[in-house]
Amino acid sequence: MKRIYFLLFCLLFNANLFAQFQPSLIEAKLKLPPKSNIGETLIQIGETFLGLPYEGGTLEGPEEKLVCKLDAFDCYTFVENVMAISLVKRSNDATSDNYQKILQNLRYRNGVINGYASRIHYFSDWAKNAEKNKYLQDLSPILGVKMDKKIDFMSKHRNLYPAFAKDEKTLAEIIKMEENLAKKQLYYIKKEDFQTYESAIKDGDIIAFTSTIAGLDVNHEGFAVWKNGKLHFMHASLEKKKIIVSDETLYQYLMRIKKDSGVMVLRVN
Repeated sequence: MKRIYFLLFCLLFNANLFAQFQPSLIEAKLKLPPKSNIGETLIQIGETFLGLPYEGGTLEGPEEKLVCKLDAFDCYTFVENVMAISLVKRSNDATSDNYQKILQNLRYRNGVINGYASRIHYFSDWAKNAEKNKYLQDLSPILGVKMDKKIDFMSKHRNLYPAFAKDEKTLAEIIKMEENLAKKQLYYIKKEDFQTYESAIKDGDIIAFTSTIAGLDVNHEGFAVWKNGKLHFMHASLEKKKIIVSDETLYQYLMRIKKDSGVMVLRVN
């Protein structure tokens, strides 16, 4: 009887792993009709996820490994996965293996998985890493102003992060990561200046909403979508509990959310 229970456990465990990442899901998206540019491709791939549920904490686990979960997202993992699939779709190696490679390069510093601190946790740090790898261009220095803010929310609120709430070694690595980020100048478009630069934003641009919260760089992110001459955005919505294209305009959302100070704008290459 114990052997039967063990076999059932193994089957369920393997089934859960399989449900987490099915190469066939990626391959089906890679076979969609080609679009004329990367912005259209990002919107095309993002639309295939519309209606799927919002789920936080999908990257957290007892060990740090590449998670390729395609049935539920938070705002961060939605942007990462849509971007990885879109880049692969427009590459000369349109395979699920290459998707995993690009996803790992986006998510981990130097593409190397080596514990919790090797994952890039702050969006602004993620953007710098992606720009260094030539995956995107940060337009915020062109359109916006300097962000004079110390980014240290994680180390100041370690109780919110089980991975290093009581782990001094990982905490030290997080502090070092924050110190390195402090050496990089960040830029953003202020909330009150947004409409001045709105017309410069294109379909598929990544929009990151900068934060008024002490120590935090970004609250939320998604993709810009123009509809009937109005700028909206596609995102994993915590409010709606699913992937949506917003009914309200991007500007209306920005002005409604009091903790948003402005936006960063990034264009995928």
